[in-house]
Amino acid sequence: MMKIAALLVTLASICLQTWSAHAVRSSLYPEDWAPEFTDGQGHFLHDFSYAGYHNGETVPPDTGALPLFDVVAGYGADNTGASDATTALQQAIDTAASANGGVVFLPAGTYRCDGALTVNASNVILRGEGETATFVYFTSVPSSAGTGHITFRGMVTRSNEALLAEDGQNRSFEVRVEDASGFAVGDDVAVGWVITDEFIAEHGMTGIWVSFNGQWKPFFRREIVAIDLVSLPNVITLDVPLRYPAKMQDGASLRREEGYLKECGVEAIALSNAVEKTAAWSQDQIHVLGMDGVKDSYICNVGSFQSPVADDTSEKHLQSSGIRVGGSKRVTVSNCRMEKAQNRGDGGNGYLYEVRYSSEILYRDSIAQDGRHNFIQNWDFGATGIVWLRCESTGSTAVTLFGSAEIPVRAYSEYHHSLSMACLVDSCVFGDGWATGNRGDWSSGAGHTATETALWNTKGLGEARIRSFNYAQGYVIGTEDIEVYVETDPTLGALHVGTAPNDFTEFIEGAKYLRPQSLYESQRNTRLGLPQAEEGEPPPSDFVLTYDGPATTITETGERLELIVEAQNSVDEVHYQWYLVGEGETLQPLPGATTNVLVFETVTPAHAGRYVCVATDAIGETRSPEITLQVKAQMPLSGATLCAFLLILAAILLIPSKRARAGA
Repeated sequence: MMKIAALLVTLASICLQTWSAHAVRSSLYPEDWAPEFTDGQGHFLHDFSYAGYHNGETVPPDTGALPLFDVVAGYGADNTGASDATTALQQAIDTAASANGGVVFLPAGTYRCDGALTVNASNVILRGEGETATFVYFTSVPSSAGTGHITFRGMVTRSNEALLAEDGQNRSFEVRVEDASGFAVGDDVAVGWVITDEFIAEHGMTGIWVSFNGQWKPFFRREIVAIDLVSLPNVITLDVPLRYPAKMQDGASLRREEGYLKECGVEAIALSNAVEKTAAWSQDQIHVLGMDGVKDSYICNVGSFQSPVADDTSEKHLQSSGIRVGGSKRVTVSNCRMEKAQNRGDGGNGYLYEVRYSSEILYRDSIAQDGRHNFIQNWDFGATGIVWLRCESTGSTAVTLFGSAEIPVRAYSEYHHSLSMACLVDSCVFGDGWATGNRGDWSSGAGHTATETALWNTKGLGEARIRSFNYAQGYVIGTEDIEVYVETDPTLGALHVGTAPNDFTEFIEGAKYLRPQSLYESQRNTRLGLPQAEEGEPPPSDFVLTYDGPATTITETGERLELIVEAQNSVDEVHYQWYLVGEGETLQPLPGATTNVLVFETVTPAHAGRYVCVATDAIGETRSPEITLQVKAQMPLSGATLCAFLLILAAILLIPSKRARAGA
């Protein structure tokens, strides 16, 4: 007969009182974290705090002192929407550019633009009176794919290449070159390398990464902060650390950059470029606002709205895509809302917030709804240090047209193209989800889309999912109400192929207890010497192990016995370890006894003793009181006892037989 014993364990309040702040921090982000911190298994978090306008060190300045160019009063723009305002708006932009910058002001009203607008000078700000007051809509379908209706365009060129004299090290601020005399402090530079056959093979992408073979690619867009011409090789110090090894075997080098626009901005305005449905589906990758070749700039308080010329039966705001940032660095997109794309088909459509080959871009406090991939890294190598902070994504849907009908398929915000590095999704909410993995030959050979990226404090709505399959290593730390997939699963197709080991997970379903709640802001405050926020709920005080049986269990030799404990009110995965209490109260771990059930297949006298179980979750650990196991030996029958038993049994059987004969 099986005997089942169980144990009731309560965590003493004194244990809770002794838990320190370390108990609710990630093991990879302790109280004394420094950017070089690495755990014993090689896990580490990049310092993501450099993302955004001026590396997150300041906010966009008050532009009240800049010259003001009123598009209505000064240039006759129609703000009723009755006539085309393109020419008037472009004249105001060009005048501001000629004046070395200024604010192009769009008073409240509705502006119809039958053409596109271009900004090609620094220090130009487009400002409305609020996204519920100033409305600009575009009626045209550009003749070329990948075109924007408002574009800030720098013309970045590269020169003065210096090959690295030593491999550049991941997380290092320094690169070494034979001769740094051609560079100066303050220079914009890019660290990059050639997509060589060796680089491709190293990542298992032979035959997959085919679009950029043999091309030099800028991976890290930086600024020089110091030069040491005395050391040999010369040492150049950069403003932001490298995010990946830069190897000499791949022709890694430093190149000076010139031509970025700077100190540009768009603020307090609503935009739309939705058109007639068939026209919207006739062209790919049309975005309403773009910044290309820009640094130290921003987009804030920009929304989308229903276009007066869209003929879809349902509300539509955008022809295809929303805000695109490409070939840029140190840009912040904040407090924006992009919604309702018309064209959500394949070919690069429906990307509400898109970033391409850029460094240290910050998206914060922004909302995306009803695109194809609402937040997305897309196309080419070189997206590094991107941060999405407190963003919300719902309704990502891939759409195929079948006649006039739209056939929807679930989609995600995601890393979409080749090897994004050291990016962070921080304190975001998803009704759809976030995807990272090996996309194989999709999108002209995207392959591995990310490495060393992290999701931190991620919350879900409805059936949201995280699919995290980084090349080499990735991190999912802190989740709530969202499914998490990090293990090999054939139902996910090739997404996980070549991505071993599994991405690191911690605080799954324990995000609300995670401190800090924002990794980016905590790292930024640490770097700048600012106070840390006191965040995260106090850990629960009722983490218990339940058991229905006696504290002392008595059994017999030969029996099978189980001791079962059940964890309640735990945070994240619970780890168990059973111990035998030895002399001097020492704890001797029982090999293999690492579940909530301690099993004795065949009890022997050697199993008698005292046992405890220690359970650990993301918040802390609790230890059970001792369980005493007593073992009783079964008593074998002696020869004399057996003979006596047989005689008694025979007598019992014979008496009825004799009585039967007497009666006869």
